[in-house]
Amino acid sequence: MARTNLHELATRLLGALDDAAGDGIFEGKLRAVASTAGLNSVRSAEAIKLLEELGRIEVRQRGRRGRDTIIAIASTEPVRLEDAEKMLPSRAAKRTRLDYDDLGRAVIDRLLELARDDSLRAAQVEAFAAEIKQHRDRVTELEAALEEADERETELRIKLRAAEDALGRAEENLQKVFGGPRPERDSVDHQVDDEDARAVLDILRSGRS
Repeated sequence: MARTNLHELATRLLGALDDAAGDGIFEGKLRAVASTAGLNSVRSAEAIKLLEELGRIEVRQRGRRGRDTIIAIASTEPVRLEDAEKMLPSRAAKRTRLDYDDLGRAVIDRLLELARDDSLRAAQVEAFAAEIKQHRDRVTELEAALEEADERETELRIKLRAAEDALGRAEENLQKVFGGPRPERDSVDHQVDDEDARAVLDILRSGRS
């Protein structure tokens, strides 16, 4: 498509922008409107630049970094061939250079944005990994404490059983020495002056009954 028909492309794009605008302001994806008007990205950029220079539109925000393009439409007057030829010869090289500069800046901005996103994701992964490790360490600690408590309970049960057996033998020996029936618990309690010892005897006897 020759550059000499840029005025037609600009007029077509201007009409598409006006159709998609509300109250003279277009806000949206410029690529979609340009595609509807039959322009590719390069010709769309040239047409927008020409429309800006002719005062037909005012670009208030360019669609970079995921943002919408905002364009104020000042006039919908068709672009004439003379207008395009008058603007193009002296500024063609400058427009091409500016387009490449814009493209380079857009690429750099996108790379920086991707780098920031990658850094954020890496930091989140590290934080999640540290939190998971902390939880695992806590679970291991609790499991060890539970195992220790089980072992302690087993030891206490063994000691309690041994104490019960020793108490039984002691009562049998007392019965043999003094003769007569097995001492009643009340009389034995009465003979034990140590309150802690008497409490232990009560616990042992209650466990046997």
